[in-house]
Amino acid sequence: MTTEETDPAQDLDRLNENLAKVEELSARLMTALSNKKTVRPSLQGPGQDLMIKATAAYMAEMMGNPAKMLEQQVSYWGKSLKHYIEAQQKLAEGKLEAPEDPTPRDRRFSNEMWDTHPYFNFIKQQYLFNSEAITDAVADLEGLDDHDKKRMEYFSQQIVDMFSPANFLGTNPEALARAVETDGESLVQGLENLVHDIERNDGDVQVTLADDTAFRVGENLATTEGSVVFRNRMFELIQYAPLTEKVHEKPLVIFPPWINKFYIMDLKPKNSLIRWIVEQGYTLFVVSWKNPDPSYADVAWRTMLRVAI
Repeated sequence: MTTEETDPAQDLDRLNENLAKVEELSARLMTALSNKKTVRPSLQGPGQDLMIKATAAYMAEMMGNPAKMLEQQVSYWGKSLKHYIEAQQKLAEGKLEAPEDPTPRDRRFSNEMWDTHPYFNFIKQQYLFNSEAITDAVADLEGLDDHDKKRMEYFSQQIVDMFSPANFLGTNPEALARAVETDGESLVQGLENLVHDIERNDGDVQVTLADDTAFRVGENLATTEGSVVFRNRMFELIQYAPLTEKVHEKPLVIFPPWINKFYIMDLKPKNSLIRWIVEQGYTLFVVSWKNPDPSYADVAWRTMLRVAI
């Protein structure tokens, strides 16, 4: 057996092992989701008031201008039915290939299988036809004020994007190919990441964007030397000494945004604004805002503004 060959028995054992891990992780996932705290529905999506307004506007427009609605429907059904017939004709001719694809390029469907494989191409085209119909219907809806119209456009686009076939394993050729290549290991890794994120956030789905254990302040983050010269309940003031022989008479003071820590400007020596400033001969003072805890319940934005001013 050459080094490029694989043992089918080992592959099967690995697949069964990964399937067992998936089952175990699925159980952990259900337990983690059960810890999610109940929140008001209005905080997670549009309230009933917006839905009622949108429905009323749609019904009024359908009654007042049926030709417009019929035009939208005919356009959608025409594209959808034409594509279905073309796909059926290819299969009837014994050709395992996708029909002509007039849909626009979309980075979500960059894998060539979305264009060449008849199954995945059919799903992609039908999804894009549906997306276009929903987007156009909302964009052409009259009878809503600008605020509600923008809310409808935003929430409807979120729903459309959520149902993209690229988001589901069974309709994503790239994810399926990767699962086969790794004997299910890619599924285990993805599920482990999901379970980890939900467990650490008490049932909430908050995706981790970076490894928070990879950064250590003073070692590979915020490495410019400075010292705290003042502190109170709201912030610490850090002073950085200039790195030049000649020094500017007037110092600089920076108040970073409240949502960021001071080291957003001192990530690495090569892209550190703080290091660059002291290399220009300035004495620099930077505010480091305190991380609030429950004891800061009395603090409001006006408190932060008074400190900054």
